[in-house]
Amino acid sequence: MSKLLKSWQSFLLPVLFILIWELWAIKTNNPALVPRVEAVLYVIIQPFSELIGTGSLAWNTAVSLFRVIIGFSIAVIFCVPLGLWMGTSPTIHRLVNPLVEMFRPLCPIAWIPFAMAFFGTTRLPQLFGIRYTDTILDSVQIGMVFIIFWGGLFPILLNTIYGVNGVRSLWIETAQMLGASKRQIFHKVILPASLPAIVTGLRVGLGISWMVIIAAEMLPGSDSGIGYLIMYSYELAEMQILVACMVMIGLIGLVLNKGLEFISLRVSRWQSLER
Repeated sequence: MSKLLKSWQSFLLPVLFILIWELWAIKTNNPALVPRVEAVLYVIIQPFSELIGTGSLAWNTAVSLFRVIIGFSIAVIFCVPLGLWMGTSPTIHRLVNPLVEMFRPLCPIAWIPFAMAFFGTTRLPQLFGIRYTDTILDSVQIGMVFIIFWGGLFPILLNTIYGVNGVRSLWIETAQMLGASKRQIFHKVILPASLPAIVTGLRVGLGISWMVIIAAEMLPGSDSGIGYLIMYSYELAEMQILVACMVMIGLIGLVLNKGLEFISLRVSRWQSLER
């Protein structure tokens, strides 16, 4: 009974919010301003239906998610090795850190005009000399990938450096006394000990990447994605579609965060055992 009560507590505020929204919509009686809950649900439960000539909700969500996966993966591939290198090498840290601190205050959204101007509407297949592939790759604009990459760059990089610097010197000294080589110390001590901080950086970076792609898709030049669908539905006063998109953004963000949170608990289990 106690577990059941705790489970229902998680749904209390969301249900209350929905009830308040529905009462507000009824009182306002203006679907172009505040849509009814059932109108929003009607859009969500039919994710493959065509919406105002822009494709389905499922398609636009998949496009945004695909863009985020590509940009975020590039950020991970670039930032984790660099962070490990900066964390283990004082010389590399002194060389790179001034550049990191100079660019870190720049918000990813501030780069959107530059990215759109520099990359234009160049799409991923065009980098390989392919004009059109008739796949989801045609929807991946390089400028947007750059914005996503920038969104995940510093959280991943700084948390990786923090994780390496947080490794206890006692563990490293013990491994050296046992005759471990530098390679073995890195793979058996430094990397496992820094994983919890790295995964935390991944969670923060993925959240920022998911937010900035929505903003990037609202700019001219975009013709798909959930951010584009939000702006287009706003222009047509289709507020039930706009709110449905906002709900999907929240749900996808929740799923992504929970996935990385699960991984974080798995890789940091040894910390709780240590305590």
